[in-house]
Amino acid sequence: MARTVCKAWKNGEVKHRGKATLEWHKDGVPQYYCYGYYDSMTDELIETCKNCRDNERYAQGDLEAWLAQEEERLQAENSA
Repeated sequence: MARTVCKAWKNGEVKHRGKATLEWHKDGVPQYYCYGYYDSMTDELIETCKNCRDNERYAQGDLEAWLAQEEERLQAENSA
């Protein structure tokens, strides 16, 4: 979650940064994401949070990309 500054907070759309969530560990380092803020009228994420890479909805994709990268690295080490 520390990858970016909260744009919703920076733009004054919200008073505080969103609640953090620990989604997975990368080589023992916790990977934090943000739950974001929901529009009370539509019950959907506000647009700023939808576009933020630190939103928890991107956690699974980041995990899968990292696992694929690790698998490729292990295959390269084993073939060498």
